[in-house]
Amino acid sequence: MMVLIFYWFMNIKKEQKIKAQEWVVMFDGQIKKSEKQIDSDEHHLEVNNQKSD
Repeated sequence: MMVLIFYWFMNIKKEQKIKAQEWVVMFDGQIKKSEKQIDSDEHHLEVNNQKSD
């Protein structure tokens, strides 16, 4: 049982990424797509800092 708890705790600390996608549809029908990976911890810190301002 102790091994499972330790393993679970280690998984919580693993770095997590957010997959962000942006789609832009132009008036002439062209579609531009971009995608990037964002560190979830950094993103949440930025959001919380914006809320407190």
